Amino acid sequence: MKKTMFVVVMVVMTVFMTSQSFAEMHQFGGRIAPDSPTDFKIGKNKIWFLSEGTKVVGNLYLPKSYKVGVKLPAIVVIGPKGSVKEQTQGIYAKKLSENGFITLAIDHRTYGESGGEPRHYENPYMKIEDGKNAMSYIASLNIVDKNKISVLGVCNGGGFGLAVAIYDRRAKAYASVSGLFDLRSQIINGKPGDKKNLANIMKQSTDARQKYFETGEIEYIQQMPPADKNSNQLRKEAAEYYLTSRGRVPNWGENRMAVMSRDSRRSFDITDQIAVLPIPYLAIAGTKALTLGLSKTAYERASEPKELFEIKDATHMALYDIDKYVNQAVKKLVTFYIESVK
Repeated sequence: MKKTMFVVVMVVMTVFMTSQSFAEMHQFGGRIAPDSPTDFKIGKNKIWFLSEGTKVVGNLYLPKSYKVGVKLPAIVVIGPKGSVKEQTQGIYAKKLSENGFITLAIDHRTYGESGGEPRHYENPYMKIEDGKNAMSYIASLNIVDKNKISVLGVCNGGGFGLAVAIYDRRAKAYASVSGLFDLRSQIINGKPGDKKNLANIMKQSTDARQKYFETGEIEYIQQMPPADKNSNQLRKEAAEYYLTSRGRVPNWGENRMAVMSRDSRRSFDITDQIAVLPIPYLAIAGTKALTLGLSKTAYERASEPKELFEIKDATHMALYDIDKYVNQAVKKLVTFYIESVK
């Protein structure tokens, strides 16, 4: 009788396991999607993998110097708030690939071609997990030297990429371009009423979260509001990039962000952890960037080896897509990555 029950249980378990996909049974962590391409051409290749059970789509770039049987160094590029792989992270991925690296730029979950609900959910901690799973994906490729994988973060991606680089030991070098590392201090910065302002943001976010939980309805605000004469330099630059043909690529989708993600976004700060980054660090920023001070602070707090590279006359957004400045950054990045992962 016991043997019969055991056989029945085993049969039931086997049917159950074969009726579910691996992703459905293993929601934590990532996995190569079974239908993602495995043969790559020189230049841009669309790929996908699973991050916590959700499909993440990326562009993998192979350099012209690639030869069959050779394993090359690789770089995972993590982009700004609300961005997609065809924007600045794709520009850096393409240019770095042209200099001999295999590179990967992704649409984070809930953005672009990647899955995930609610759409346009700007959660730094999800993005960090996507970054780690991007590392897993690129490390799984037999064309990549697993001992020479690095990370690059641009703008908000500077903070998200830093979190990946600190805690993912596959990362051998880290660089930021126009990096933002503390999203809370943009609200809490010593000005009158800033604590009340943060509390209001948290209230709006959690009210929206409760509404979504009870009704499934998602409240949105603009991802990038238009600038006016009272806007600061960074807001004006952002509007000029995202709301014009410079950066408003089709895959970016609607200009919106889920209100319920604002609590996670505005709680993010990794500046107190920069000192424990165990690998070489390069901070790149423009001398005319409103955010230059943030890169200087990150550099000061980081442990050796480290370097701050300032690009004359570049603003924060000029380092997104203007060749005059981006090419200077790429040249420095190439030297940094080569020297750091010997």
